[in-house]
Amino acid sequence: MTTRSVIAIFKGPQQTKEAIEEIQGESLANSFISVLVRSEYLHQGNIKEELANELAYHPAEINFDLFNAWLVQAPPIDIPNLGECVIAGPLANDLLHRPHDQGLGEALLGYGISEERARHYEHEARSGHFLVLIQTEQEKVNSVANALQKFGGRDIEKWNKELDHPTYSRH
Repeated sequence: MTTRSVIAIFKGPQQTKEAIEEIQGESLANSFISVLVRSEYLHQGNIKEELANELAYHPAEINFDLFNAWLVQAPPIDIPNLGECVIAGPLANDLLHRPHDQGLGEALLGYGISEERARHYEHEARSGHFLVLIQTEQEKVNSVANALQKFGGRDIEKWNKELDHPTYSRH
């Protein structure tokens, strides 16, 4: 099975959540979905606070049916060049086990994303946007990208670890 990475940026949690729910509902990626956001951007309104509680290691009392416990999360961690972040999915494990001076940019290289684009996505995350990284099978990659775009994802790119460039032109 050839695994491909699809990455996107979202402006807020509602769009992020809806895209992930569609991808999970269609069985396009299952447990290979990661989300990263800086902790300080989770506490700027109701939905962000609810998402923070959902992703936080020790969530406050909220209605979990609202989020269906949609991703496995790590405790908030300090990421070089980003600060404290809440991360869910396989990317959390990758970042937790990196040398202390390596951050998101270096982690994204392991998913086949070029250094230039990894720095771009790191900048977007630093700016407060939600980063979504999905690993899926070759035959599902276009459906994943379409779902991300449908719910407002931008800077969507599909990457293959064996190549050093996106597998199609950027939007």
